[in-house]
Amino acid sequence: MLFNGTDSWCVDWDNPDTPYELDSHGLIAAPGETLESFAARIDELLRTRARFDLCTDGRAGAESLEAEVGFKVGAVEPIDPGIVSEAADRTEKLFGFRADWVPAFFPTRGLGLLWGGCTVITDSGFPVFFLRRGFRNRPKWFIYRRDELLSHELCHAVRGCLEDEPYEEHFAYMTSDSAFRRWTGNCFRREWDAIAFLIPVVLLLVVQIIVYAGILNLPLWPFWIAAFAFPVFLVVRNIPGRHTFFAARAKLEKAGFANPDAALFRMTSDEIRTVACTPEDRLDDYFKERAGAELRWQILIQRFHHPKTETPA
Repeated sequence: MLFNGTDSWCVDWDNPDTPYELDSHGLIAAPGETLESFAARIDELLRTRARFDLCTDGRAGAESLEAEVGFKVGAVEPIDPGIVSEAADRTEKLFGFRADWVPAFFPTRGLGLLWGGCTVITDSGFPVFFLRRGFRNRPKWFIYRRDELLSHELCHAVRGCLEDEPYEEHFAYMTSDSAFRRWTGNCFRREWDAIAFLIPVVLLLVVQIIVYAGILNLPLWPFWIAAFAFPVFLVVRNIPGRHTFFAARAKLEKAGFANPDAALFRMTSDEIRTVACTPEDRLDDYFKERAGAELRWQILIQRFHHPKTETPA
């Protein structure tokens, strides 16, 4: 199998080790995919990837990239592979992949005053990274670390094919150095969670200004309650999911998974809950059942399940 991030993209599907090697590059099988459907998706994905190698060729390249992502980015500069490698070191240690196929750029146009970076999914479902230009020559800007931000976005790019929301931010924030961000990251699972969090806070600020300016005499306590109610809801909602995740993680460790986080990363939320709830003496049967039904589980078991064998006395 030939696989690189610069000159050419070619997959040798006659090699039986190819699905495992692709998995190590962050090209994971989706739920329900057979080898044939997995191969078709990956071949199409790599054909799409090849188009982005032309997106730095002057104005025409920038216009081509803007057509792919659907908004203005101005001139772009590819992010140095060494910078992406910083993030890949984190994801390889945590989740067993180095996603060197995702195109990444420093755009001329910023997407906001405090914007650090983001992953954009094109209409064809292909992920593209944009990172603030200030990261080009320094590893940290404002509250963001370059390697942490990129590794976070790499997780989103790789897990996107699972189309499974409940643990999406949980895994992405596992790459953070901050225990606070690791704990609270999955509180915000949808875009509306952040919006619903901000609206009552902004409303409280506006009402305070109105009251202190003497424009209206309004009681502030309902607005304080509204400002605190939704954050409390987000935290409470996050607790059962974390409990389930760590229960499943503990069971995988006992079952002989060398990297339980990497295995869980490739599971859906329903599968994580099933592992957490299945008695330990029935887990092997569950693993065999899933591996017999899905390519994704065959790869997962082969790469990460290494139970210890008892040596005869």
